Amino acid sequence: MTKTPERQSPLWQLMLWAADGLKSRLSSHTRSGYSQESSSALHVPQHARSAVLDLQAHGIRALGLTQAHLTRFSRGPTSEALRFLLAVSLGALRRSYRPDYVVVDQTVEACERLSNRSKGFVNAFLRSVIGGKSGIEETQEVLCNAPLWWRERLARAGLIDVYAQTCLLPPVFCLRYLGSDDHRDVWQKQLYAQGLRTHWQGLNTVWLAPASPVQNIPGYAEGLFRVQDASAQRLSELIGTEPAQTLDVLDACAAPGGKTFLLAEHPFRRLWAMDRSEQRLDRLVTEAQRLGPRLKVTPSVVTHDIAQHPWPSDCPQQFDLIVLDAPCSGSGVVRRHPEIAWRQTPRLLADLVQTQANLLSSLWARLRPGGKLIYITCSVFPEEGDEQIKHFMLAQKDCNRLPAPGLILPSHREYEGVPTGEDGFFYARLAKMLP
Repeated sequence: MTKTPERQSPLWQLMLWAADGLKSRLSSHTRSGYSQESSSALHVPQHARSAVLDLQAHGIRALGLTQAHLTRFSRGPTSEALRFLLAVSLGALRRSYRPDYVVVDQTVEACERLSNRSKGFVNAFLRSVIGGKSGIEETQEVLCNAPLWWRERLARAGLIDVYAQTCLLPPVFCLRYLGSDDHRDVWQKQLYAQGLRTHWQGLNTVWLAPASPVQNIPGYAEGLFRVQDASAQRLSELIGTEPAQTLDVLDACAAPGGKTFLLAEHPFRRLWAMDRSEQRLDRLVTEAQRLGPRLKVTPSVVTHDIAQHPWPSDCPQQFDLIVLDAPCSGSGVVRRHPEIAWRQTPRLLADLVQTQANLLSSLWARLRPGGKLIYITCSVFPEEGDEQIKHFMLAQKDCNRLPAPGLILPSHREYEGVPTGEDGFFYARLAKMLP
C-alpha cells in the first residue's frame, strides 16, 4: 500500500516546514511586493511538498486570526517562529484538517522542537481558542487578515467592507480564449468532457471550475488559451480605434507577459516588451512560443530598467501607445497572494508610490504627441491609483485624461457552480496633447 505524503512525515514535521515557509514568504520581496513561491520549499522532501504548501497556504490566511488571539491571550511578545507555527496550527484547526486533539498534540510536539519553554503556553493557547466563543472571527483584523496600518488605509478609502468580503475567498480561475469563433463550441465540448464547467463573459473571457493544472486543460499545447484575471483583460477595451498597423507600442514592466499578449492580439506595427528582470522576460519568451500562431504581432523583448539611462539603442525613442503596469502593493490581489499585507510596510508602500511617479514621468517623455499612455496597478489604495494620476497631471500640462475603468473593486459571484469575479485593479488612460 502506497503511503500518503502526510504519513511519510509526521504532522508536527509538516507544520514546522510550513511555518518555516511562512517566514520565507513574508520576508522575501519582489518588484511587485509579493511572490508565489517560497525558497524554503527547496528544503522540503519532494514527497511532503504538497502537504506542506497546503498547510502554509491556510496558515497565511490565519495570520490575522492568530494575531487577534495572541493579543487577547498573551501578556508578552511572541517569537516570530512561534507565531508562524500557531498560524499554521490555527489554519489547520479552522478547516478541520485533522481532529482538534491531533492538531493540538502535534503543534505541541512541533513546539518542543523549537523551545521546551513554550509547550505549556501553546497547549493552553490552542485549547483556549478551541473552547472560546469570543466572536473574534467577526473582527476586522480577522476578516481582513491584515495589520492595523493596512486596515486603516482601507477604512480611509471606504473600502474595508468590500475588502473583508473578498480577501479570504479562494481566487477564481479565469482564462483568456485565443481561438477562433468557429472553434469555440468545439473547445467548450472538450472542457465539458473533462468535467470542467464554464461561464463566459464576451467572446474571450471564461471562468472554469474546478481550477485545474493548465497543462491538463484541452488546448494548452496548441496555445488556445492562457490564464489571466478578468480585471487584467480589461486592457483590451482601451486599445483605441486607430489603425493598429500604424502604431509603435511599448509594454513597460512587461514580464511575465500577460498585458503583452493582450496587446499582441492586435496587429500593431511593432510591439516592444520591456522589463528589468531578464529571468521574468525568459518566461514571457517561453509563453510567446506556446501562443505563437495565435498572436498577430511578435513582441520584441528588451531587458532594461526604465529608471536608468541611457535609453537602449535597440529600442525606439518614442511610441504611439505605452502601457505601464506599474510595480505596486498588490492590495487588489490578496486572495491570490494573502501574504501581501503582512509583507508590506508604510515605508515600502511610500517607496512604491514614488517609483510609480518616476516611471510615469520617464515614460511620458517616450510618448509621441498625440499618443496615449495606459497606467495600471493591481491595487485598491488611492495613492497608487487616482491620487497618483492627479498628482502626475498637475505636473504635466500637456496631459488629458481619457475614459477608463478607474478603480475596479475585488468581486466574487457564482453562476451555476462556477466561481467568477475580478481582482482589484486601477486603470487610467492619458493622452499627450499635440503641440
